[in-house]
Amino acid sequence: MRIPAGNNYVVELEHIGKHGTTWIVRVYRKAFLFKKRISSDWFLDESQAKTFAEHLANELKYGGSPAGIRERKPGWTLHRAPH
Repeated sequence: MRIPAGNNYVVELEHIGKHGTTWIVRVYRKAFLFKKRISSDWFLDESQAKTFAEHLANELKYGGSPAGIRERKPGWTLHRAPH
């Protein structure tokens, strides 16, 4: 599942069924014909992964920086951009 995040960013949610119940949320920046991975987070629960992916997409749409996403501490530490 892909969620467009504006400013040439895409958040992808992937389920790897053959490896158990692993869900992966990845953020990519699109550039011409290529895409560069910004971050990758793993979850064991589909609802947590979807909620996390939606929060990431919203943060990038409304002024969040990829550097902030890349440098965040392990775990779910997203913060909304000031409006």
